[in-house]
Amino acid sequence: MPVTTLCTGNPHASTNILRHATSTKPLVLWRHRTHTIPVARSRLPSYPGRFSWNASSCILRRSPPSFRTAHSQRGVPYRRAYSVANNAFPSHDEVYLPGIDLENLENYTPGGYHPTLLGDAFHNGRYEVVHKLGYGSWSSVWLARDRHLQRYVSLKILVANASSKSTEGTILQMLCSGDLAHPGRRFIPRLLDRFSFDGPNGRHLCLVQEPASCDIAASKEDSINFMFPVEAARSIAAQLIMGVSYLHSRGVCHGDLYIRNFLLYGPSLDCLSRDELYKRYRLDTTPISRVDGAVLQPHAPPFAVYPMHIKMPADKLVDPTIKISDYGTSFSISTEKCPKLYTPALYLPPEDFFGEPITQAADMWTLGVNLYEVLGERPLFESFGWDRDDIMAEMVNSLGLPPARWWDAWENRKEFFEPDGSWVHNVRRICTPVFRRLHQRMWDMGRGETPETCQWDVERGEMRTLEELLRGMMAFEPTERLTAEQAMKSEYMVKWAMPAWERQRERRTRIKPDGEDLGTCDAETSRKGHHQ
Repeated sequence: MPVTTLCTGNPHASTNILRHATSTKPLVLWRHRTHTIPVARSRLPSYPGRFSWNASSCILRRSPPSFRTAHSQRGVPYRRAYSVANNAFPSHDEVYLPGIDLENLENYTPGGYHPTLLGDAFHNGRYEVVHKLGYGSWSSVWLARDRHLQRYVSLKILVANASSKSTEGTILQMLCSGDLAHPGRRFIPRLLDRFSFDGPNGRHLCLVQEPASCDIAASKEDSINFMFPVEAARSIAAQLIMGVSYLHSRGVCHGDLYIRNFLLYGPSLDCLSRDELYKRYRLDTTPISRVDGAVLQPHAPPFAVYPMHIKMPADKLVDPTIKISDYGTSFSISTEKCPKLYTPALYLPPEDFFGEPITQAADMWTLGVNLYEVLGERPLFESFGWDRDDIMAEMVNSLGLPPARWWDAWENRKEFFEPDGSWVHNVRRICTPVFRRLHQRMWDMGRGETPETCQWDVERGEMRTLEELLRGMMAFEPTERLTAEQAMKSEYMVKWAMPAWERQRERRTRIKPDGEDLGTCDAETSRKGHHQ
């Protein structure tokens, strides 16, 4: 039986704590242990083709078709993820046997996920669920067929507790109706429809959008060298900067910028029938069982669906088109009084570590951290279990001393630094950070270690201007960081990133005269990706 290794601090606590480690408590050391977890798989059970209608929820429910589920060659499906793997050790208060690479099954409860099934039809039968795209802490995302327009769409179904308070639909609608002339507007997902419905766990908001192929993190994971080609990387950098510039011009702070929220769009699936879709993108499921062995209640579906895997390997991508997704924690800077960030700790700005006010400058920090990772092969900051003390030490290693108020408030800085700010020689940590300034980290991106071998145009100043841009975006003091508008006018953007994007647009316009932008891979890679 295949096994997966997870790193958790408590075998009875969800490992989502590693992703959403956003507490404002003083920085302390978290201890983590490694556990080996058996992975159980199953085939999709056979159901007769029955239909049932729930008048109160306006859901047309059809039992799934009868066919056998294909399995991953390695026994474990690829993680298409908006979340880290969930806890695989049931505690005394858990209801369901946990799964691997699935949403937290404990959230199938009143106020939680809607128990979506393949074949469900929403909004008076218009949208029929055919596959799963992903999941997050606050939603599950499904591929559905729009019966009115005969196209595929994504259905983002929010948990019931978040649906009534969510402003995501309102923010998306406002962004989609904004300045048509702004170059960054195209990098915001279109809101095609939104509606609410009632289910066994409460009332849910559903947002309908165009389906993406994968996120940037998955694209890098599927590649050989974990990097985009140089020209594609420059283009992505331009798209991200333009997109954030548009958000900020509309008075919105995203609040959760990181590479799993940057979606890549490939060729349309609309030409595929449902049967053809299943042939290309296999369907993996596993039964959901209760810890006590009792019969499942209506709060949970009978089986869980693994997200579909559409491969767009970064190293094969020619003309990437991205959109900035997930506005569930976004806010308007003019109305939100005490905004909170839910960004993974590795990308959080230092002001969040110390409980200071969050502004649009927080987006600029997280964008800078993400740009380094998008343009290279590895994260800017590296830490075991995303320990906050390690991350803070990485910030200081890279960028120098923080403001005195943060330096003095950091309780555990003595584990890394002498009182004068010099590096402690005998650092004793689970994973000891390596002292590297930002300039050295620029050479550690994987693009070459000497001016002669570097893929960046070192002679003409590309690396220098990129370092200047990142340093400006990641100034410790929020008020001293570059704004998105200033980043748009930076030398790196003007000389390197924007020209790459414009060349891509020109190529795509020749291919598709209507100007639609789609990421492309070579045909052989696309075929392989569809069948793996």
